[in-house]
Amino acid sequence: MIIERREVEFETEALISVLAGSPRAAAAFGLARGQPQAVIFEPASQSVRFVFPGGGQAHSVSVESARLGALLVSFCLRMRMPLPRRAEKSIRVEPGSVVLAFRVTTRPNLASLLPEERRTEGPPASAQAWGS
Repeated sequence: MIIERREVEFETEALISVLAGSPRAAAAFGLARGQPQAVIFEPASQSVRFVFPGGGQAHSVSVESARLGALLVSFCLRMRMPLPRRAEKSIRVEPGSVVLAFRVTTRPNLASLLPEERRTEGPPASAQAWGS
């Protein structure tokens, strides 16, 4: 089996950009309009807390990672970032970032492979490219 992994990491500045670029989606999560003044990553609860200024007192809204993942995937698609369609998707909150992870598994079908060309001069180009 062949396994391909890809991760997309969102740090504080990126999450603020996601909220600024997705005001309707942010409102659906109960987030205030405008930019948060702080983003607090909570790995223990796998959530992110957004702190918004408000009059004399700031208020915060916590968003669990699964709900945040939907917002981040939607944002990536709108940014035309290529994401694998047929992948196992997961999200994790780390200290200082949120990570979208994609895992694609492929079973090679040897019967469908094209035959390699027979070469008599030296090793294949792929072996040379990897320093063999």
